[in-house]
Amino acid sequence: MYWLDVYRAHLKVAIATMLQYRFAVLIWAVWGFVGPLISLAVWSAATAAQGGQIASASGAQFSRSDFAAYFLVFMIVSHLTMSWEAFEFAWRVRDGQLSPRLLKPIHPIHLDASYNIGYKLITSAMLLPVWGLLFFLLAPTPPRSWQQFLLGIPALALAAVIRYVFQYSLAVIAFWTTRVEAINQLYFTLDAFLAGRIAPIALLPGWLASVAALAPFRSMGAFPVELFLGQVPPDQVLPGFALQVFWLIVALTLLRVLWAAGIRQYSAVGA
Repeated sequence: MYWLDVYRAHLKVAIATMLQYRFAVLIWAVWGFVGPLISLAVWSAATAAQGGQIASASGAQFSRSDFAAYFLVFMIVSHLTMSWEAFEFAWRVRDGQLSPRLLKPIHPIHLDASYNIGYKLITSAMLLPVWGLLFFLLAPTPPRSWQQFLLGIPALALAAVIRYVFQYSLAVIAFWTTRVEAINQLYFTLDAFLAGRIAPIALLPGWLASVAALAPFRSMGAFPVELFLGQVPPDQVLPGFALQVFWLIVALTLLRVLWAAGIRQYSAVGA
């Protein structure tokens, strides 16, 4: 109950703040359309050049409408799991904005998470008509399994938490160096390939698909997308959730260790 009250209070502040900058928030949200639509255009052109179907090494077939379904759902999943702490945290450390937050009785991650949730609530309401229009215009393939579609909801929630905690762990590296742009770039490059943003994991080369299947990025991206579309083999659903839980534990442990060491480093330099 205590944490519900904390998040309720923080959410009120976050939403009120976001509503003061509605147009800017909408622009940031619309930017999330760019990547998936570019990928969809590229794969749609490739599909047309291949006679309407592209086959993966495992034998799976992808048509234009299959790609439309995949990238449109990925667009929504990506929006609902996004985080910007890896960029903002370094600025707080560099400018001293973090120090007053450390004086509060709760971990700064809870305030940041509240703003993240508030942003997604507001922007999702704004983007819902646009998402609906895109689904209508692009005529994607419907889900193959409504049971898996429903399982996609908890998978999406887990993906959002895993991504947020991993990116907060990445952000904490700013305790040692405030110039984290190169580290962030490496992370997001790996995420683009291994989370299935550029292409469905089934279409990756054999060795890369094997790496992607076990890496944390699929648990944060492609896995809930595949569940929503009913593309996960039935015997792989539970292992997929188990892998998400595993990576969540790893992310929480990593954040705990890095935060404890980072706070000592931060205090040692006179913060």
